[in-house]
Amino acid sequence: MAVPEIIFYFESASSYSYIGFEFMERYKRLWDVKVDYRPFNLMQVMANAKNKFSPYKLPFLFTDLKRTSAITKIPTRMIPTTALRTLQFIKTQQPEKMPEAMRRLWNMEYVQLVAPATPELVKQALEGVVDPSVVDEALKSEDTLEAVVQNTEAVKQLKGFGAPTILVSKGDGSKPQFFFGSDRFEHIAIYLDKEFLPSKQLFASPRI
Repeated sequence: MAVPEIIFYFESASSYSYIGFEFMERYKRLWDVKVDYRPFNLMQVMANAKNKFSPYKLPFLFTDLKRTSAITKIPTRMIPTTALRTLQFIKTQQPEKMPEAMRRLWNMEYVQLVAPATPELVKQALEGVVDPSVVDEALKSEDTLEAVVQNTEAVKQLKGFGAPTILVSKGDGSKPQFFFGSDRFEHIAIYLDKEFLPSKQLFASPRI
């Protein structure tokens, strides 16, 4: 039986990537699908798509995040900055640690209100997940930089315009489908013929 695959393009500076990631981690277990997390540069994609940041969006964003947090208990307080190369390196070298590393970096920025903008702060955020030397190796590696560039170009080719950008394949040879945003998991569930749960139930269930 074909196993559906989902490519989840994210930017660590994107609050909705963070929300979408927490939903994806739960649906990954509920649906039994393969998920490939790929970091990309959101600002380059937005510039390519001529997607300008509206001055009215920021106040709404904070209100919307508070509402989502109240329902799901995902902690949110602010908009994060980036640690893309470190995450790409972890994805390549220790992929099983990728989700926890993503969560730790977002937690530092959203909950501790400290942007991991320096190597030392990234190391602090990832303490206990990976060895501190991983951060240094990531920043020295041209491969990680090139991979993030390639991920960014891939989102551009998809005509992406924001984050998260999600590419879903049924695994049966049919054309993968493009989805955008942290609030499209019901659409994905329908497309894959999988179970969909309301947010409150999804985040309260001990089995996922």
